[in-house]
Amino acid sequence: MTATLYPVVLCNMCMIEDGHGRVLVQHRRPKASNSWHGLAFPGGHVENGESITASVIREVEEETGLVVSNLHLCGIVEWEIVGEPPADSAAECKPDSKYIVFLFRTTSYSGEIRSSSEGPVEWMTLEEMRSGGLAPNMEEHIRVMLDGNINEAYGLSGQTLRLL
Repeated sequence: MTATLYPVVLCNMCMIEDGHGRVLVQHRRPKASNSWHGLAFPGGHVENGESITASVIREVEEETGLVVSNLHLCGIVEWEIVGEPPADSAAECKPDSKYIVFLFRTTSYSGEIRSSSEGPVEWMTLEEMRSGGLAPNMEEHIRVMLDGNINEAYGLSGQTLRLL
């Protein structure tokens, strides 16, 4: 069997908890450059020359105004785009590629929240978030972040993520 090697894109996402039962939620807006929208946690891509942890700190600050610390790695979400990306994928998704999202949690942050071009941010309970219109596959992201027995969610383009 011949293995197909895809370009790999590294990403991150962070659940920030306020210590009072709420998490910081981003209302990701639908836009031409990124059709992946709905309620999600802040995060983004790892830049060249940047560690995974440094990328989380940078992305959270850019998208929310908060500086996070004491990050806890909870697991990963991995998906492969086979052929062309499905219509509900982010516009920057490349054909025939693999995306790995490192999932973090923290209760340590400083600063005041502010919205960004990615979308408005606000504190919500997880129940409010779940009933408010999650971004595609966010439920699986949340489950990996919260359940210490689940390390990974995996899927192929156009499929629901499987928890592993």
